[in-house]
Amino acid sequence: MNKFSLFVFFSIFSSALMAQISSDALLFSERLQPNTARGMAVGGALGALGADMSSLNGNPAGLAVYRGSEFSISPGLQFANIQSQFLADSTLPRSSNNRLSFNLGSVGLVLAQEQTTDWRFVNFGVSFGKIASFNRTYSFSGTSTGSRIINFTQEANAANAVPDDLDPFEERLAWDAYFIDNPGGGTDYVGSVVDSNRAYIQKSQLVRQSGGINELNIALAGNYKNRLYIGGSLGITFLNFRDFRSYSEEEPTGNMDFKRLNFDEIRTVKGTGINLKLGLIYRVNKRLRVGLSMHTPTAMNLTENLDTELSGAVVWNDTLRETSATEPWVSPTAEYKQDFFSPWVFALSMGHTFGGKTDPIKGYLGIDGEYINYAGSSYALQASDENATAGDQAFIDAVNNAITDTYQGAYRLRVGGEIAINSLRLRAGYRLQSSPYLDQVKGVNDLRHDITAGFGFRQEHVFFDLSYMRSIRDFEYSPYYATSSYNNPRTSNSETIGLFMMTLGFRF
Repeated sequence: MNKFSLFVFFSIFSSALMAQISSDALLFSERLQPNTARGMAVGGALGALGADMSSLNGNPAGLAVYRGSEFSISPGLQFANIQSQFLADSTLPRSSNNRLSFNLGSVGLVLAQEQTTDWRFVNFGVSFGKIASFNRTYSFSGTSTGSRIINFTQEANAANAVPDDLDPFEERLAWDAYFIDNPGGGTDYVGSVVDSNRAYIQKSQLVRQSGGINELNIALAGNYKNRLYIGGSLGITFLNFRDFRSYSEEEPTGNMDFKRLNFDEIRTVKGTGINLKLGLIYRVNKRLRVGLSMHTPTAMNLTENLDTELSGAVVWNDTLRETSATEPWVSPTAEYKQDFFSPWVFALSMGHTFGGKTDPIKGYLGIDGEYINYAGSSYALQASDENATAGDQAFIDAVNNAITDTYQGAYRLRVGGEIAINSLRLRAGYRLQSSPYLDQVKGVNDLRHDITAGFGFRQEHVFFDLSYMRSIRDFEYSPYYATSSYNNPRTSNSETIGLFMMTLGFRF
């Protein structure tokens, strides 16, 4: 398959795929993957405490709290389940999909250097691990009025183009397979299924996504008189995303010209990026600490590839036109590049310790608040692209407007605590994220709840932590853009993730 040029691709890109790119802005901005078992167990509420490898990804001032060097590794195992309900056919049981995947929370090294000045410690740290996981699978099946063919027809008419100039990833494939036609030979198209027909068609889809974002953090932090801790970290991100979607329709009665449709989409996105994190912790008194942190947008250079395939059967001019699934109509391969900028992140934290250093029982309580303006995500043409056109810029502007019209600022609240009984550590926490969507859908609250717990053991030179997190959230999904109330294939999805994480560390 030949490569498809950037400017031609942008000029005919369908609104459905533009919606996919704008939804990537949310996906690529998420940073919810825990980095250590201890940080996960307390719900991530360590912003004012520090002395944990997760500080390099959160509040880098926490690196300055270390008074000794440390190496740790935090592998994890994730169990994901998504239950989906096709809302137009809610009498059917919910489909359920499970996914098992390995996650590396982090592997890192801290080198603590004690000083003889008012700067008591100047510490260096480096860590690498996963900050976002895209691994999930979901599916739906049900019967409703409407069809993706109606969507193809409307997109073709909106393009006002002859068949050779139709979008080669959707409408042109539908035209080649006889699902849409231009009887007059011009730019007016009709489909083998029309909205006014209100025929019931069986629909199903499987979505399988994989990949994630890994980040290398290089940090430096200082401890001033054991009162003020400041730090910064440079983050280098590596993104890898694969999105496979297989959509099918079938007319169950046999009374229509339309018989069946199969449409597959395969997208891969790879990229690298860079960001800066700055933070401070101030020790108000012996017990109380407050923390502030700020993350700049991650500037990412992305390369995306897209392929689509279409097959099926339809009666056209009294002849059955059938395209085998083994020899489908295939699009060209689109390869294009753009820059992406994630939102700013601002966090305020507070922590309170209790018990003395020599007390048999002591502990910590923390609360963190974080704000992320997802509407501030944006795409841009790459400055090095000498072939970019005004049409390319218009497409980027349309995507950015879609982001602004779809998303809003979201808040994360993290609370957690730890009790130390001699060498034993007991921990629990909770994290809540508000909806990132500007408009709410009835029956879908888009909140995310993370409930966490864990334990650990601390010795002078070695420590071990084991934790579990259970995440719950709802989301809506549609396989294609709804063209009317009769052609609106909405699904309601409930996602539950269970994550076990272990941290093994050594101090020296």
